[in-house]
Amino acid sequence: MTETSDPITFYLALPSYNEGERIAQFLPGLCMAIMKSDLKVRVQIVDDGSSFLNQGHYRSLMELLQPTFPFLMDPLTLDQNQGKGNAVYAGWRNEFQADMLAFADADGAVGPSEIVRVFRMIANDPLAKNALFAASRIKSPETEVARKAIRNLGGLTFRWLRKQLFPFGIEDTQCGFKVVPQNFFTEYQHHFSEGGFAFDLEILYRAQQANLKLTEVPVTWTDIKGSHMTLKSSIGLFRDLLKLKGRLDRETDSVNGP
Repeated sequence: MTETSDPITFYLALPSYNEGERIAQFLPGLCMAIMKSDLKVRVQIVDDGSSFLNQGHYRSLMELLQPTFPFLMDPLTLDQNQGKGNAVYAGWRNEFQADMLAFADADGAVGPSEIVRVFRMIANDPLAKNALFAASRIKSPETEVARKAIRNLGGLTFRWLRKQLFPFGIEDTQCGFKVVPQNFFTEYQHHFSEGGFAFDLEILYRAQQANLKLTEVPVTWTDIKGSHMTLKSSIGLFRDLLKLKGRLDRETDSVNGP
């Protein structure tokens, strides 16, 4: 990015389903890191039908933080729980100003400094608006990954099956922090049909269709207590993976014809 070019602007959705306690630990640090970075970032909690108590937590957070951090938007509240993917899409559809659209898990597994580091890298990439950036929990010389053994085993199993069905050039497709160009989402948003935990895969699939460069960015990641990814939801993720593959194959067949 040259000195005369306009700075890249970001919108960051934080999909939140009953995340009142964890987001209260994460959001203040995130806002402080963004303010110190001088990056142009708008941040919004997207409430995916949380309980009344958790909605109260979100409102209290806004009252506390918004006077200091004006880039923090009012929460976007969905009437009922619609799934993480649908919450992300609701936030992205509501944003018309940013060049790049992002989401990050509200638990803070990818911490404030890492989010800012990735945004800064994108802001200095002259080709950023033609790329998707996917955070990755693959350990590198510059990053650390703290993950429970049982969760790591499940991740390896899922990764093996995913590679058989979706051979992307991305090793870790499910890390909860991604950034896409707004123009891409605007063009392809009506094609997105996966609203659950497997929605990351459809984002990558559509980005590949759009000939975006798929860029994997290793990040420091920490397993945070209270994850919504239980054994039941893990089984659901495998099911959604197979259903998504079948749906996309049928779409391809209908386009190509007999």
